Parts: sequence; structure tokens; C-alpha cells
Amino acid sequence: MPRLLSWILVVLALPVWAQETATKNHARFKSFYFYWGYNRAYYNRSDIHFKGDGYDFTLERAWAEDMPEKFDPSVYFNPKQLTVPQFNFRIGYYFRPDLSISMGWDHMKYHLMPTQYIRINGFIDPTKYPLENHSGEFQHEYFLYNPAFMNYHHSDGFNFVRVGLEKRMPFWHSRNGKVSGSLYGGPSIGFMLPWTDFTFFGENYRNKPHLSGFGASVNCGGRLEIGPHFFVQVNAQCGWTSLSDILLQWPDDARASQRIAFFERSWALGSYIGLGKRKKVEGK
Repeated sequence: MPRLLSWILVVLALPVWAQETATKNHARFKSFYFYWGYNRAYYNRSDIHFKGDGYDFTLERAWAEDMPEKFDPSVYFNPKQLTVPQFNFRIGYYFRPDLSISMGWDHMKYHLMPTQYIRINGFIDPTKYPLENHSGEFQHEYFLYNPAFMNYHHSDGFNFVRVGLEKRMPFWHSRNGKVSGSLYGGPSIGFMLPWTDFTFFGENYRNKPHLSGFGASVNCGGRLEIGPHFFVQVNAQCGWTSLSDILLQWPDDARASQRIAFFERSWALGSYIGLGKRKKVEGK
């Protein structure tokens, strides 16, 4: 979190003269842009409430991690496998010279760490789930979470589909104006569409994507813009999500709910597509 706050402060505190010195940097008015990239995500501790046939309990302050795909050219450079890693896709439009609206899909992954001691509160019916020390009544007791008991993850996507508003702030350009640098940042809101894989006492339920809640975030980053059309960017995003209707055992009416705060860092390759003549940012 401190790293993200530092980025935000840089973006908000960027002096006006930084834009004024970018005399050869082109504004992006009436331009579309899109990018594709990959991310890593980090999560806070979260209380997760599970309710279904024979159980109603909460795991308290559970640790989770993301699930990055090991780099393999046959995956990352294969059009049929591009959506396997944790990816980011976005398309936007500059409706003002340096202000854009965008929409896209952040495909993160979320996995409870497979072995951890956490508190549990609630009930698991021992007649349905007869596993010693893992069923019965629990009153905020420390409990060993492990695969014999449960495996819970949004491995096919902790998907954040969001709409965002972004401010672009040019601050540098090369002498010939063909390469430039800019900062950007802004807020987003959207909905959560997790694809949850749930194993409970050895029985696996690989669910379908399900609209489970909503989220909000703020992001900031930097772009190296090469020529009129291409850019490379790095981005940091901090967000909060509320998932009140996570699908567990489809078609049964078993659900989970949780609130997750996250930090995401990513990189991407992108392109600008202009609809008209580009305008230069005026200098002093």
C-alpha cells in the first residue's frame, strides 16, 4: 500500500510546468487507445462466510495469494492461451485533450493459502461431513485450514470489470518529439465476476462465472509513448471489493460472501488510434 500511495502523491502533486515543458508532446484528443498486459495481485486478510446444506460458518482473517502463470512462450505468445495468465485488457477514448473514459477487464486470481491456522466461527454438520477436528460447533477457535477440509479459490478469475476516468499528464519528450513520457491516474468502479473453484471435504465444484458484487479502485502509472501510435506502460491499482453472492455449489443454493481489498501491479503494451488531426500541447 505505501508504494501505491507514493504513486498517487506523485500524480496529484505533478507541477503545471511539467506539462508546459512538453512542448512537442501531442495531446490525444479524439483518440481511442487499447492495451493488453499482465499483473500480479496482493490481498488483505478477509473474513469469508460460507453457507450451504449442512454448514454455516465464517473463516476469520484468512490469508490469500494470487496465482501467477510461470512464463512460457507457448502460453504468453499463443493466441489461444493468452487468457490463462493474470491479464489486463482495456479500451478508452480521450473526450478531452488529456482526459479519457475507459472500460476493461482485470483478470486477477485469488487463492486461499493451502495450509494456515485461522479462526472459525459457526457450524459444520458432523453427520454430513465426518472429519475429525473439522466438523461440529466452533466459537472463534483456531482451526487448521488444509486441502482435506476445503480448497477455495477464484482460479479462473477474480475478475474486476470496471469503467474508469483517467487524467493524462505529459512531462517529458525527446528532442525530435517522437518519444515522450506521461503520467496518468484516476478512479474506477465496476462489478465482480469471479469464476470460483470450490472443494469441500473432497467434493469439487467448478462453478461458472457469476456476478457476485461490486468494486471500486484508484490507479496511477506511467507511459513511454513511442511515435504517434504505440506505448509501454506500468500501472499500480488499489481497490476494494464487496462480494455478497459468491457461487459455491451450482446448482445448489450454496453461497459465500467476503470483502477483499487488493493491490495490483501490472505492465502492458498498447496503441493509440486517432480519429482526427492530433493537436500539440502548447508550451510557454
